[in-house]
Amino acid sequence: MKTRMLVPALFATIIAISATVALWAVPASAAGLPSLEERVTAADLHWSRRSQAGVTELLLQNLEDADRDHPNQGEVLWRLARAYWWKSTRIPKDDKKTRLEWLDMAKATGERASKAAPANPDAHYWYAAAMAETGSARGILQSLFMVKPTREALERGLAADPNHGSCHYLMAELYLQLPGPPLSIGNKQKAVEEARLSVKYGPDSSSHWLVLGRALIATKQYSEARQVLNTLLAMAPDLGDPDGTRADQDEARTELQSIANK
Repeated sequence: MKTRMLVPALFATIIAISATVALWAVPASAAGLPSLEERVTAADLHWSRRSQAGVTELLLQNLEDADRDHPNQGEVLWRLARAYWWKSTRIPKDDKKTRLEWLDMAKATGERASKAAPANPDAHYWYAAAMAETGSARGILQSLFMVKPTREALERGLAADPNHGSCHYLMAELYLQLPGPPLSIGNKQKAVEEARLSVKYGPDSSSHWLVLGRALIATKQYSEARQVLNTLLAMAPDLGDPDGTRADQDEARTELQSIANK
């Protein structure tokens, strides 16, 4: 009896999964080859559900095919750099070699994107993000030579769009995490300024609120830091990366504990 009841449920599950895969499939144009617009639309759909099983592979395949069929297109290249960066973050941290291999692809593609689309802030941001993540994987002191090109990429992104929240976010991270002069560009007050702009222009990103909270703590502005971090704790998970939101919220709790008596 239980087996007979499970069969229809199993069929229903298979049908639902098949329908989802069909929805995410890249449509073919009248010429039999997906257009650039169709590839980009599919990539954005994949990105919005990137944490779901198998979607990262669909994301990468679609964008690599798009780069092959529509070479040197900035709208494809910055998304592909982002996809390679995302893939690197899925690799266990103890597998440094594989992480760096994905990040090398992200950097190379991001550089291509920044050249193909110099007026697109996302192209410069994802080039910078790939360099910054590489520095994090290798260790800050071993990667100080990458600070200058990373900051320059962000400056180009902000020149293209001064309201680009992600560029302000990553600039804040650089100022907050790096050592100060003469060794590097670290500056806690500038970190606060950039983090405020990241929240202003990108209020839906949990990472923006987290860097602002951390920067406020670094500058001993504890009362405002509590307000900022509690705002982060109240945020709903990002549908594309719910684990990322939860990780930011866990870090926010740790930061709040660190200033409990301050």
